[in-house]
Amino acid sequence: MPSVLKSLLSVLAAAALLTACSGARSPSVTSASLEPENVLTLGKAGPDSSNDSAPPVVARTTADPTVASSASAQTASAAGYVLAAPTAQAEVAVNQNSYRLRARDFIRILVINEPDTQIERRINADGTVDIPFLKKLVPVSGLTLTQAQVELANQFRLYFKKPQVTISIVQYAERRVYISGYVGRPGPVSIPPEETLTLGRALSMAGGVLPRGNRSDVTIKRSQDGSPLVISKDVRRIDDGDEPDFILEDEDQIYVRDSRI
Repeated sequence: MPSVLKSLLSVLAAAALLTACSGARSPSVTSASLEPENVLTLGKAGPDSSNDSAPPVVARTTADPTVASSASAQTASAAGYVLAAPTAQAEVAVNQNSYRLRARDFIRILVINEPDTQIERRINADGTVDIPFLKKLVPVSGLTLTQAQVELANQFRLYFKKPQVTISIVQYAERRVYISGYVGRPGPVSIPPEETLTLGRALSMAGGVLPRGNRSDVTIKRSQDGSPLVISKDVRRIDDGDEPDFILEDEDQIYVRDSRI
């Protein structure tokens, strides 16, 4: 009987030794090893740190923040958003007619391979778009689609190593000019998306200048940098090819006066 007990104890000791050796060779699994490879882990202690409760890393920028309008500031405050400081971008060669984003454009934004980032938003009146994932209001109005993608990629870089952002336009903001006076159909004329609208084409879309209308002195009123600007054009010279047609802008007001006055 003692010999049997002695053999059993020997077997148990050998099993315990094998288990200890196996555990020493097995690598430990951490949460970091399960994260996607394109995600930056922020706010965690490094491998050589012994303090597991180290404060999170905060990304800082040296660019001065853009001053938002009072309306956007109230919106950001209410939603807990902050106004993103525009990042420095290299000059991108773009076609002269490349479409630039505008307030009221309805756009779709997505970081490729990150479905949680997809949103559809209308660009705010102040030219910003609110990004829930970032909790930021990012200025995009006036940028081409390529420039806006670069800007948003730079903003997402805080969370992803090499974010590839796509932007598509779901619905264009309506652009229009207003024509009054001696034309066939006074009223608003829409500017086609991603196109320019010239004075001659706008007058044609408004039914043309009536025989009594003054073609030699057509007035265009627009707001430039907050100040009113009045431009006079001789449509006869445009029709004869003596000068190029005049390109209109959103909210221009065109007036064709009476030639008898």
